[in-house]
Amino acid sequence: MKMPKASGSDGLSNEAPGERREGRISLAALRCFVAVVEGGGLSRAAEHLGLSQPTVSVTLAGLERACGMLLLHRRPRLLLTDAGRDMLVRARLVLGRMQELESSLSAFRGLRRGSLTIGFSTPFFAMPMIAAFLREHPGIALRTRLGNTAGLLEAVAGCEIEVAVMTLVDPVEGMACTKLADQRLVACMPRCAAPRSISLERVAAGPLVLREPGSMTRLMLERALASRQLAPQVRLEVGSREAAREAIAAGIGIGVVLDGELGEDTRLVAVPIEAPAISGGVYAVALPESLELPALAAFIEAGKGTGPGGAR
Repeated sequence: MKMPKASGSDGLSNEAPGERREGRISLAALRCFVAVVEGGGLSRAAEHLGLSQPTVSVTLAGLERACGMLLLHRRPRLLLTDAGRDMLVRARLVLGRMQELESSLSAFRGLRRGSLTIGFSTPFFAMPMIAAFLREHPGIALRTRLGNTAGLLEAVAGCEIEVAVMTLVDPVEGMACTKLADQRLVACMPRCAAPRSISLERVAAGPLVLREPGSMTRLMLERALASRQLAPQVRLEVGSREAAREAIAAGIGIGVVLDGELGEDTRLVAVPIEAPAISGGVYAVALPESLELPALAAFIEAGKGTGPGGAR
C-alpha cells in the first residue's frame, strides 16, 4: 500500500490516494488565504506573514486542493469566488477563535486566571500559605479540602485535588514531595494540669485521645511507641483536630499535636515529650507531572518560608 505523503511546505498533511481531497486544511493555510485577501495580493501577504511569495502561492494552491475548489480568480486581478467568500468568513471565525485560545492560554501561563484545588491536613500552616499565594495571584480561584493524610494522598493520586499540604515522616514514593517546614510532635494537655515536660512512657499510659487511623499525628506517635515497645492506652478516638481539642479540654485524656497547631486555645498547652524528637515535615504533595502547571508551581513557591520553621 502506498503511504500518505508527508506534510509539505503548503502546511497541509496529505491523505492517502483515492480521497477526493488531497489534504487537510491547516491553520497556516487559512492565515495565508486571509492575508492574501486582506492584502490584495501575494506580495503583501508574503510581507505580512514573513514568507516568500512562492511559498504563499504554493500554500494557497494547496488550500484550494484541500477544499476541492477554486477560492480565488487570479486574472485579471485577485477576485474571490463564491466558495472563497464563504471560506473567508469561516476562516476569519476560526482564526479569531484561535486568537482567543492563545490569549486564554497566555493568561493561564501568566497566572492572571485559572483555578487550583488544594487539600490540607494542617490549616495552621496551609492558610498563611494560601494567603501569600492570593496576594501575589488574585486572579486564581482556589478551592480547598480538609482531610487527614491518608485521604489527601488518595485524592492527589485520583486527581481530585492538584496539591495537598500535609505532615509526613518521609516523602511518599511516586509523588512530588516538596518540604516546606519541620514539625515536631508534642503532648497536648489541659493547662491547669500540665507539667513542664512529659515522658513517652507517661504518654503511652494515657489515657489517650487520638485521631482516627490515617492521621499523621497518630501514625507518628504509634511509631515512636512501637520503637520503645510501649502499648498506647487509648480512651477515645475522634475524627477531627477540633474534636480532639474539646475532648482533652474536658479532661478525657492526653492528646498529641504538631507544634504550633493549638492556636489561641488558652485551655490547653503543648508539652514537650522527653524522648528523641518525634519529628516530620510539612510537605506540598502533588503528582510529578502536575508540577508543570504554572499555578501549582507558584503555590508551592509561596509556601517556602511560610509559617514557623519554614525552609527559607
